[in-house]
Amino acid sequence: MENFKFKKIIAAMAVGSAVIFGGNIFDNAAIAAGAEVNVNVKVKGAINWEKGANSDITAVGISLKDPRGMAMAREAAIMAAQRNLLGTVQGLQIDSDTTMRDLQIESDVVQRKISGIIRGAQIVEEYPTEDGGYYVKMRIPIYGADSIASAIVPEIAPENKKPFETVDKPAIKPAEVREIQSNDYSGVVVDASGLGLQPTFSPVIFDTNGRAIYGVENLDPDKIVERGMVDYSNSLDDEIANERAGDNPLVVKAVKVNDANTSANKVNVIVSTEDADKILLANEKSHMLEDCAVVFVR
Repeated sequence: MENFKFKKIIAAMAVGSAVIFGGNIFDNAAIAAGAEVNVNVKVKGAINWEKGANSDITAVGISLKDPRGMAMAREAAIMAAQRNLLGTVQGLQIDSDTTMRDLQIESDVVQRKISGIIRGAQIVEEYPTEDGGYYVKMRIPIYGADSIASAIVPEIAPENKKPFETVDKPAIKPAEVREIQSNDYSGVVVDASGLGLQPTFSPVIFDTNGRAIYGVENLDPDKIVERGMVDYSNSLDDEIANERAGDNPLVVKAVKVNDANTSANKVNVIVSTEDADKILLANEKSHMLEDCAVVFVR
């Protein structure tokens, strides 16, 4: 069992005022004037990437026993969970070089949106603890309406999306070109297993020549908000991979997950120029990339 550190938070001076956590303001109208609340302030949260379009961020809040009753202990646990959500959200990797904390510093709009999303976090589990305190687990969605994506995408998506690359002189043999073009692929699976791939909100598929063949600039922002750019899977046979990439995916093997042209963070996948051409040729027929039918296997 982890050792929890507890800290006293001085509540607002009147009902309906606010408590400030890390620069974000959470409304706590139920806290009485001048009250002191014991809460767990250790960041205890998780970014759950491998749930497809239902990916989310969860965090736990635990309060000590409150002499004024269980309702106040519950409120303290909710406050702690919100704080822990904030700490976890700020560590979210947006792309190879940017975290959510960076984005919040740069944009007051993102700061306000994230505060609102955390205030509206859903309680998914709660109960009184044996010592008279309270336990709360809360979640916020990464994708969908009122999600992390709804705050991020307007900041990172270009005003006009860029068309996908076309292949004029394929690096594969003519017979392979005909095979790819005759096959109606439902999606693409990039197998990066064993390479230390790290999840990120906005990954890129590069080829070994540095050509970017799939990225946020190519996509409809609404689709990114709805379901994200990729799904992360633990295996080629994972249910998530099958749902996202469909029943006839093009499977390619990643060569590596980062190089000198990208970042030290292992978030972007690099495929061979031959496999990159296969992906782009398949997309010309099926438009699978436009539908974000992309899975990364870690």
